Amino acid sequence: MVVDPEKTAVGEASEATPLLQKTAVLVSPQACQQHQLLLRCFSNLKQRTSKTAGLFKTEYDHEINSEVDPIARQSMMEERRWSIYVSRAVHRFSVWWALLPADPEIPGIESEKPYGHHGGWVWTRDQLPPLDVLMVLHALILHHKSFGEDCLRHNKMAQWNEGFPLQLASQCIDPDSLKYSCPESCKLNFESMTKVAWNNPDDAESVSIRCPRCQDQNVVPWTTRRRKGFADDSYQVCQSCKYVLGKNAFIVRKLRQDLHLLLDKGIPLPGTCWSVEDGHGTLTPNKAPNEFVKRYLMDTLLEETRPTNLFPDITQILELLGQTVVKQALPILHDIFEHYLYVENSSCDLSAAVRRMLKSATTAQDIILSETDFHSPQMQTQYVGYLRGQGKGFWSRSSDLSEINLMDPIMWVWSTHLLTPRSYYEFSRRVGNGLPVDWQPPHSPKCRLCHTLRPPSFARRFFQGLVSLSAWKEFMEAAA
Repeated sequence: MVVDPEKTAVGEASEATPLLQKTAVLVSPQACQQHQLLLRCFSNLKQRTSKTAGLFKTEYDHEINSEVDPIARQSMMEERRWSIYVSRAVHRFSVWWALLPADPEIPGIESEKPYGHHGGWVWTRDQLPPLDVLMVLHALILHHKSFGEDCLRHNKMAQWNEGFPLQLASQCIDPDSLKYSCPESCKLNFESMTKVAWNNPDDAESVSIRCPRCQDQNVVPWTTRRRKGFADDSYQVCQSCKYVLGKNAFIVRKLRQDLHLLLDKGIPLPGTCWSVEDGHGTLTPNKAPNEFVKRYLMDTLLEETRPTNLFPDITQILELLGQTVVKQALPILHDIFEHYLYVENSSCDLSAAVRRMLKSATTAQDIILSETDFHSPQMQTQYVGYLRGQGKGFWSRSSDLSEINLMDPIMWVWSTHLLTPRSYYEFSRRVGNGLPVDWQPPHSPKCRLCHTLRPPSFARRFFQGLVSLSAWKEFMEAAA
């Protein structure tokens, strides 16, 4: 797809890059076809994994064995295998991601343009990870705003500039068998870097985790017959101090670690890295909500997340904040606390992102679009219209983005463009409205933690940096 910036942003002020200062191919038909091949490969991976008998010993699962219908039991077994596989993939991705080279400087809250060019790291074929790790990375990048936050907060803006290695990955996929096969150097590099096996099922049946209370290491199985493993919501007890090693404990620990990063290093909290400036989304740390947390909530949050708390619960912490601060101040916390519904150290619920991506990919698995489908004369106008329409909330195609229709060529062009985050970011700033559109599903009307309504317009404007901290304080005092 060729886009002429003179047609898409006449009279608009922008930080135009050389890419957008001239007519340029943003998304080629070849890239869209490579993306189709990749998603078919992911779908094939799910099918092969879920039907592998004996994998992860799901045949011994108590809940599955309690099902009397053999068809339903087989379906449950296949879904269980894939669920465990994805949990392991997310953990493996987290290990790999943490070991990727970091940028020389940490872009804290005071940074003006953290999304600038960062050198020192580029994709090469030898650096390709295993298919399951690649699948998680792909799902994360499709969630553009979350990926931007992760790159910013984890000091990996070089990955933001590099994006997804679509061409390199597609060269490793056999178009007939849909098997992913990398050179031996890839396997050696990955295993020496991460100390985990190249193939997901070849990894250990347990994982070592540190107790949030006594800091001792505990070996926890990925799953058990009663579903008390790391891939489940309820784990086990610490072998040293008998602390309950469950999902809530690790979510609260993640919150405490993020609070200390904010205090000690100025790293913004999740959900506070995007602002709206002159009507366009900007990947810049938002000072206002972080300062609000530091001034008014930090002491309470540190007290409630202390390791000696025997029964940590993120929902109870949010409810306590509602009693501690003015009720009208709660809306500011929604965009922060929605990142503490899952354990992974990411601004995206990676397991949910993978499931959402595979659901759309499976639906469109048998639809093979040709180059002409991506190269029609109307494609440029339709794509720009899509981005603008989504920003205003009235585009007819999947307007709520609860499901991505990959049978639509516009959706393929858009999804493929998302795989080059910097290019998509700069282009959406020129032609879009508000924050960039991505695969993130729409917010529910009520917060999933405290079940109150989502932030009203004033709170949302404050959160996006359009209202000052002093104005917000006056609003709260007037409401008290």
